[in-house]
Amino acid sequence: MDFNELRHARLHIQVGKNLIENKMPESHFFNELMERGAKIAVITPEYSPPAAKADYWMPIRPQTDAALFLGITRLMMDRRWYDEAFVKQFTDFPLLIRKDTLKRLRAAEVFPGYKPGLDPDGPSFKRHNLKLDQYEKLGDFVVFDRKTRKLQAITRDQVGERLAQAGLDPDLRWRGKVKLIDGREVECLTLWEAHRDHLRDYDLDTVAEITQTPRAMIERLARDIATIKPVSIHIGEGINHWFHATLANRAFYLPLMLTGNIGKPGAGCHTWAGNYKAGIFQGSPWTGPGITGWLFEDPFHAALDPATSGTEIKVKKYLKDEEPAYWDHGDVPLIVNTPKAGRRVFTGTTHMPTPTKVMWYNNVNIINNAKWAYGVIKHVNPNVELIINQDIEMTASAEYADIILPANSWVEFETPELTASCSNPFLQIWKGGIKPLFDTKDDGVIIAEVAAQLTAQTGDRRFRDYFKYLLERRPEVYIQRILDSSTSTVGYRVADVVNGKYGEPGAALMLFRTYPRIPFYEQVHDSEPFYTDTGRLNSYCDIPEAIEYGENFIVHREGPEATPYLPNVIVTTNPLVRPEDYGIPLDALHWDQRTVRNVKLAWRDVKKTKNPLWEQGYRFYLLTPKTRHRVHSSWSTVDWNMIWDSNFGDPYRLDKRAPGVGEHQLHIHPQAARDLGINDGDYVYVDAYAADRPYIGWKPSDPFYRVARCMVRVRFNPAYPYSVLMMKHAPFMATEKSVRAHETRPDKLARSADTGYQANLRYGSQQSVTRDWLMPMHQTDTLFHKSKGTMAFIFGGEADNHAVNTVPKETLVKITKAEDGGIGGKGLWEPARTGFSPGREGDFMKRYLAGTLVKVTKR
Repeated sequence: MDFNELRHARLHIQVGKNLIENKMPESHFFNELMERGAKIAVITPEYSPPAAKADYWMPIRPQTDAALFLGITRLMMDRRWYDEAFVKQFTDFPLLIRKDTLKRLRAAEVFPGYKPGLDPDGPSFKRHNLKLDQYEKLGDFVVFDRKTRKLQAITRDQVGERLAQAGLDPDLRWRGKVKLIDGREVECLTLWEAHRDHLRDYDLDTVAEITQTPRAMIERLARDIATIKPVSIHIGEGINHWFHATLANRAFYLPLMLTGNIGKPGAGCHTWAGNYKAGIFQGSPWTGPGITGWLFEDPFHAALDPATSGTEIKVKKYLKDEEPAYWDHGDVPLIVNTPKAGRRVFTGTTHMPTPTKVMWYNNVNIINNAKWAYGVIKHVNPNVELIINQDIEMTASAEYADIILPANSWVEFETPELTASCSNPFLQIWKGGIKPLFDTKDDGVIIAEVAAQLTAQTGDRRFRDYFKYLLERRPEVYIQRILDSSTSTVGYRVADVVNGKYGEPGAALMLFRTYPRIPFYEQVHDSEPFYTDTGRLNSYCDIPEAIEYGENFIVHREGPEATPYLPNVIVTTNPLVRPEDYGIPLDALHWDQRTVRNVKLAWRDVKKTKNPLWEQGYRFYLLTPKTRHRVHSSWSTVDWNMIWDSNFGDPYRLDKRAPGVGEHQLHIHPQAARDLGINDGDYVYVDAYAADRPYIGWKPSDPFYRVARCMVRVRFNPAYPYSVLMMKHAPFMATEKSVRAHETRPDKLARSADTGYQANLRYGSQQSVTRDWLMPMHQTDTLFHKSKGTMAFIFGGEADNHAVNTVPKETLVKITKAEDGGIGGKGLWEPARTGFSPGREGDFMKRYLAGTLVKVTKR
């Protein structure tokens, strides 16, 4: 959705989101929200910058957000705080499920001689582009109709007003026995009734105990969602990067589904990530291939006439997209030897990676930002035959590459480029305004010239022809083809946009249905089906993998590592949740065993369990949000960014231990630090589970272990709970060369001698303590979902859409003092002596904070 839409909410809920620091260009919309009088609730473990602006801040134990919203949902259902008409028209709550198989009841199972009821001219076929073979797999569903008091078939098109036009009025509260066409009787119930049973585990007292959020605040938020409209929930990448993000994201939708806060101005559940813009240039049967015409043009039938319309491009996908998360995971899929099921492959065939032989990346610091980065460097990269880095700055990914291809920056682009954003509605076509400062070229041109060299060496012109108009420095030909065939740009001409026909030169509005863009507007306003198997907002998932893993209902699960309790345990007593544990022992510590083990327990039993890692002293959750001073890791070592990025910026480098003019920092609650004998400003070691981090097989005598073990300065910060640490995301990591530099250079800079690479830390990095987790529910072959770049549906994997990602934040750590914070490692860090720092306030500062420093007397 557009950030412009943010300001229309009357109740704005931020969950793990920091709109003040992490969306700085658009945070003014957050200010406008306040100016318009909206109520604001912020849910974060720490007292964050947005929390200071909120009407109320709800503290929460990391990764328990799903439990919080399940508790809110139960409260709203119990107190009848819901819009029954919306629930019936647009959600799956009225649909029946079978108690025996846990699957949705299909019409063909109930009605003899049933013929599929989906209208060939309806939106599923005509606009969603559903295929007949896909429909055969989905089938139609069943409700119990209040008017006829009978079971009735229902199709995915029968939502909103179409439901009433079909003469259906589903009963939310039906349960009973159903006779199937094979003569058997099975117990069935509506998903509404099933959820009333399921949510018994999530009463207010239990949820308050799980989340460590005050009971009264949970009740307050539930009442606000029920009584204020419109409501919007804005979730942060921190939430999406938890292992159980799928469950959390499903849970966030439940209160909005109950209250009809979907598809309307100011309402909905929203998040932003750069990859989401891939879906903006949509292809369709009525416009053409869209962005896929550029990405997957058939190289054996390349269009070499510049006048060829984008609608005529022949698309043939010869490649299979894969996620770098597998490379982070040792370049292997998720395969576990289990006591009960034997060798079990949890990576679906539609997700299955191939061994990496060549890596070529551009505009991404992929090695530096990889979870378990030192394990990747030590164990994975040696098996990769060629690593090519294409970028505009010297990063760790460049330092570890075999070949570096230097690219132009945006302001140096010599040919036009096309882009759009997931957070605003603007199409942009532009090129740079200054001559390249160095011997660099545009990204596309670099790739095209490599292809031209392949033609020179092989004699096959098709390599060169495929990038013909980049080699001729006319990318406008390709840009026009994308505009011709994308649903959001049909009718635009490159020259018109560049010349300012539609506003600012180079800009135009994307052709969305509404302005600002409102997700699911067509679904609610025009009674169109949602992009799900049921055509409705789904509270339930009945794919076989979800049933097997115990995630058919939305549940709270403890993290596979970051919890004091049994890792990955499912909190439920619902008999309709029947997970398979594969016989994996409860004390198994291997990371992949913890990933796939599915055990369900009541909360009263969960809280009696203990995480073996917690017992071994790993008792701090480590949060790694993004910083306001860089984008991912870009520009981490620009001098001003290094100075601003932490409390240890010093352009004079009075303490020569600093890797540069600034360095990375770790936030810790003052009392937690004091209990460990750590002072404000000290250097500490940060260690995660020793069996696999910073890499498998490390030994104290290994020189690479010295490079890889994280050492960082601590900063007292009472905004964080006692057991929560925070280290910002993706600083420039220590490498062998940067460590050698600061240990041998006279000035002690952590700047590599031959490459000029500058590190943000003396040793290690944030990635020293992370690892990659291949979430099983992100690797299913049976999930039905919309394709990313075109109006069509697929089953199974698709990169950035239904796939594992590289950033689950599941880390428990222990910290130990390494060095004193004073200059040269002697004594206390000087700012901590002033009496003005958090946790070490002097009398003057205490009086200031208490508001007693100045006394006003009346004359």
